[in-house]
Amino acid sequence: MTESTPLASIIMPLYNKRPYVARAIDSVMKQTCRGWELIIVDDGSTDGSADVVPRGDPRIKLLRQDNMGPAAARNAAVREAAGEYLAFIDADDCYYPFKLEHEMGLLWKGRKAEWMMSAYDYRLNGRTTRHYMKDIKGMAIDRETVVVGDALSQLTVAGWPSDGLFMKKTLFERLAPGFNEKMRYGEITELILRCSVTEPRVLICHVPLYLHIDVPGSTAKVGLYKDEYLRQMGGSLYELGKKHHGYAGFLMGRSRASMISYCASLVLAGRHTEARRFLREEFPFGRDMRYWKMWAATWLPARLLAPLARTARGRR
Repeated sequence: MTESTPLASIIMPLYNKRPYVARAIDSVMKQTCRGWELIIVDDGSTDGSADVVPRGDPRIKLLRQDNMGPAAARNAAVREAAGEYLAFIDADDCYYPFKLEHEMGLLWKGRKAEWMMSAYDYRLNGRTTRHYMKDIKGMAIDRETVVVGDALSQLTVAGWPSDGLFMKKTLFERLAPGFNEKMRYGEITELILRCSVTEPRVLICHVPLYLHIDVPGSTAKVGLYKDEYLRQMGGSLYELGKKHHGYAGFLMGRSRASMISYCASLVLAGRHTEARRFLREEFPFGRDMRYWKMWAATWLPARLLAPLARTARGRR
């Protein structure tokens, strides 16, 4: 590897985050590891976010595209990446200065795995809490960094932010076409699930390496995206189950549960016809008792569903 080739390509999707993006970029520029490039994809911002991106630093590249979502922006950046490793950061989050150096020590020098996730700090309304990766029993991995041999069977995968994902670019290329560009929410979890069955060995770092900040207007707060996520994730899990027979039972079970949850969200939103059409035309599983209960629910009048809807909203 030549001296001019960056060891790590940092991927940042950018959409209407002008108040925060300078902070994120600054956290990258303060890295103790010097071998990096930052590729920012302005995903059709309308608030002048791209104007904040520094000019003149050869390590920082700015690409532009029409608004296609964070998954498409990340994929576009990866196609331009020259690094052997890929790191990810959202435009409203921050790396700690030692993040890349620590990750390089574990994967590049230590060669312990081809990908990893780390603990992180989470800030909401000015209050910061610490979050650790969890094993399949929900126990925090907070005492030491570990290498897990079977990610899907040993870890709780849902809810991992993209900032903690660090991986060899060659592994990402095996996950073609990369992030699912049809998804506007949950595309990180979907990619990690595919990564877990493609390369089950993963390193889990117990040291918090970044700060994940909850800001107004994030896609995580858009209910429509969350409902559509259930359908998209159900379909992805189903296809993975057909391909990876050793995990078929787990994947198909999760796929079915996700699709049923999607139908329930349609019913609670009063979209009964859509729910029936999905169950009749797209639901790929057998017609058991739970299926028929869901089918029956699509015919119930709104007055009977209202108490259930209020309960569901209260749990969100």
